[in-house]
Amino acid sequence: MKLKFFLRGRLDSLFTRQEQLALGFVLAVGFFGLLLGASESRRLKEFLPPERAVRLSVRVNSALAEELAALPGIGPVLAGRIVKERQIRGAFLTLRDLARVKGMSSKVLSRIEGLVRFD
Repeated sequence: MKLKFFLRGRLDSLFTRQEQLALGFVLAVGFFGLLLGASESRRLKEFLPPERAVRLSVRVNSALAEELAALPGIGPVLAGRIVKERQIRGAFLTLRDLARVKGMSSKVLSRIEGLVRFD
């Protein structure tokens, strides 16, 4: 009860009654929008099981650094190294060939497996 009076006095000095009502409405709509968005996200995951989700693949031997940087675990620096290594030593034939790039760990290789192509 004390909190209500504390806020009421502060709000009265900052906003008119009409502004307070508008602010309350905006906050309520935003809150319910967040709740609805979270429930819709759960429904979408239930609707699209992982095995039916669209999987995109990146062609390592022709991709730009920006495309490679979008892969999990590969940022702009590592993507630049991949492009540079490809230009110097030629095309990558397998996932294991990517291990020759400085900074490419086995953990990153396992994360991008299935997301990259070598054709």
